[in-house]
Amino acid sequence: MKQTFAVLAAVIASTLVACGGVEPVETQEQLGEDSSALVSCSTSCSDGSTLSCTGTTCSAADGDHVQCNGNYQYCQVSPPPPPPDCTNPRDMCVNINGTRCATPGTSRDCCVPGVPTGGCFCRSNGTWICTIPAEP
Repeated sequence: MKQTFAVLAAVIASTLVACGGVEPVETQEQLGEDSSALVSCSTSCSDGSTLSCTGTTCSAADGDHVQCNGNYQYCQVSPPPPPPDCTNPRDMCVNINGTRCATPGTSRDCCVPGVPTGGCFCRSNGTWICTIPAEP
């Protein structure tokens, strides 16, 4: 019985060697790899300029700012235009109303009988429509 068992063990061992089953398996260490993708963000500011940045993280708020990797860039805030000079006849709403304007969709302030409380809007036909005092 011992002899049969020894022969059987020899056959199994030779089969395993032939199939590569008894060779030690080398463990291969995985390489530590760190890869990061770059992303870009941009926004258009109200003055027509564009802000953009590139980093591993970014965000943008329309017309306000962009942020990449924690660094912020803000749009410049334009100061409001000065109020109209109500001593100048060219700033009176009644004198502007109906005249030509250059950029449809824009607006401007004007004066209504001595106070800067009126406004004009440039219509699509290229003329101003303004606040004018009602006739008594």
